[in-house]
Amino acid sequence: MQKQFNSALEGLLNFEYVDQSSVEKYNGLFKQMISASMQICNETDFDALVSQKQAEAEKKYGAKIEFSEDATDAYKKLREIVRFEMSRQSLLAGEDYEICCTDANIANATGKFRSEIESIVPANQKEVVESMCYSIYSDFTKYFLCTVFDMMADAKIYQMEEFRPLQLNAMGKELRTNVNVVRQQNEKPQKSETITGWFRLMMILPTFLFKKLYAVSLTEMFEVPQKHKDDAAHMFNIFQRTYESFVAGDEYKILLHLLAEMGLSECFTIRPKAPAQNKPVVN
Repeated sequence: MQKQFNSALEGLLNFEYVDQSSVEKYNGLFKQMISASMQICNETDFDALVSQKQAEAEKKYGAKIEFSEDATDAYKKLREIVRFEMSRQSLLAGEDYEICCTDANIANATGKFRSEIESIVPANQKEVVESMCYSIYSDFTKYFLCTVFDMMADAKIYQMEEFRPLQLNAMGKELRTNVNVVRQQNEKPQKSETITGWFRLMMILPTFLFKKLYAVSLTEMFEVPQKHKDDAAHMFNIFQRTYESFVAGDEYKILLHLLAEMGLSECFTIRPKAPAQNKPVVN
């Protein structure tokens, strides 16, 4: 099955549209890739393979990986293992940073959408505006960081050929979920069109990585203004340029570049961590 998967993937990545018959050929390769990936996932104990990766990383860096509550399956755990390795490599290289949300950052960010929140809050409940703005900012901060760091992890996981069938299914499922979320948003009024736009950009952005890795485009499924898709495509090009020459610590450069593109540079602070701990020992 792995040979069939690899053959279909290679065919899709090098596919050229020639005439109408090309559509049928593409669909055949796509079905072959999906079918092979599903069979591989059914026959492979990816939980065991991920546990092995975890043990190797913990031995190499002499530290225990603490998984988040979001790591509910093998692929999400694999992502967090890769993110752990990235953080330890940055620490070893002296390129360890922290992402902060200062009072000034929060004020700058909420100032971009506060008026939208105020317009929907009754006059006798204006005291809740502050907490609503902070909650929205907090939710977006988590989503932005998770999305970008997951994309970096996804790009690194792709280099591990044995995990590609698992990755194909996991990423595809997540992106289809994003499409459904956006469709549901379209059916009801939003608290803030500004914030909704930010979230939509981050939901669309990974579709460009997915297309680069597996030659499958899901971008067209998003029912959003073309500008959102164009902006996400531009942000992915920035992501890709930096990632192509990636070295330890570049994850923070990518964050800075993307924040600048979204006009959010003053809404977050990325600064070197204070040298409060010793560097990890690599065994």
